[in-house]
Amino acid sequence: MKLVHGCAFAVAMTVAATSWSEDLVDIMTLAKQSDPMFRGAGFERAATAEGIKQARARLLPSLSYSIENTESDQTINETSDTVFGSTGAQNFTSETNSLTLSQSIFNYEYWMRYGQSKAANTRADSEFEKASQDLLLRVAEAYFESIKAREQLASIGAEKAALKRHLQYAQKSHSAGIGRSAEVNDAEARYLSSVAKQSEFNKAYNDARYALFEIIGRLPEPLAAMRDQIPLVLPEPADPEAWITQGLANNPDVKIAQKKQEEARYEIKAQTAGHYPTLSLTMQNFTQVKEGSLYGGLNDIEQEDLTLKFDLPLYQGGAVSSRRREAYQRMYKAQEDIVLAQRTVQNQAQSSFQGIVANIAQIKALKQTVVAQNAVLDNKERGFQTGLYSIIAVLDAQQDLASAQQNYIAARNDYAINYIRLKRAAGVLIDTDIEFINGWLQ
Repeated sequence: MKLVHGCAFAVAMTVAATSWSEDLVDIMTLAKQSDPMFRGAGFERAATAEGIKQARARLLPSLSYSIENTESDQTINETSDTVFGSTGAQNFTSETNSLTLSQSIFNYEYWMRYGQSKAANTRADSEFEKASQDLLLRVAEAYFESIKAREQLASIGAEKAALKRHLQYAQKSHSAGIGRSAEVNDAEARYLSSVAKQSEFNKAYNDARYALFEIIGRLPEPLAAMRDQIPLVLPEPADPEAWITQGLANNPDVKIAQKKQEEARYEIKAQTAGHYPTLSLTMQNFTQVKEGSLYGGLNDIEQEDLTLKFDLPLYQGGAVSSRRREAYQRMYKAQEDIVLAQRTVQNQAQSSFQGIVANIAQIKALKQTVVAQNAVLDNKERGFQTGLYSIIAVLDAQQDLASAQQNYIAARNDYAINYIRLKRAAGVLIDTDIEFINGWLQ
């Protein structure tokens, strides 16, 4: 019984080399146009930017104009007025025009809200940068997870086919009385294990494809696979601590947490303003024209008022102090969020860096392992034909080869993913990094 093993792995590594396939840059271009999360982040940034204008408006003059038209019906039933002593009824209209100009001279809360709005706008910029880098990472992860699972599916296909033939061979031998039931049970267990593994890879493949669907709005076309030869080099600088330092300075998650703390400090100051006086100036031009009244004829009145208002809050039931304590607690929470973000960056940076180191070693070792396991399998197959090895030994070699192939595929694609993750942890992931990785595809 000859077991096919070499061609399946070759198919797995070149399955994407069709007449046309989408590469990483193609998918990324679609993602920027279609991803709801990324597009939503852009709208959120634009909306937050309006907060500066709204906060500044409270510091600038405001001008309003109002006009009222009133129709009055008045009746004098009884009066002791010596001048207009008669009773009677009258109907008349009046028109009132008012132009009011207001200017805040001193309001501490308004100034703190203005500073808070600028901090919020800077935070929104960092959140958009985070969304941009997250998009690059999400697309890259889904892309390489997809081609990894696809290649592993092709790899396990040969193993499953060989195990099925062995199961059929063992069943026929047992039926003919020349085989043992233990061999049938062993063959069946191996075959069912390969079926389960194939289902696992198939799920991973579809999960990754639908992760791309969630981003670009459609299932991707056949994706370009990785070249057989890719550069295996350590990141520059080749020191995880340098990447950690870079991440603490540039990672948008850390910047967002820091800006939230700044906003929380402004909130404390704004709530403290509840105990501060305010000073405002109001100028009003008032014109009223009455076409009549019970006590006279036409009245045309014009009045100008200039009001300087000083307001000092004294006691509001403890609400101001309570809001200030609340603001302090939220500021303390923001401080802890900074610590969490920094620790997360440190963990992600070192994990991704060490992942790259491990992947490079794995790729080099597993590539040789695949070659060696192919030779072992060929030797076991020839020995089986001459009676030197049992079918069990051949199948062990077949499964060892399939395992090495699948691990090799995983290490190659994980290497690309960890490269992107390291850049993201450092906060420096940009389009040129995607273009660089795209050069590894065929």
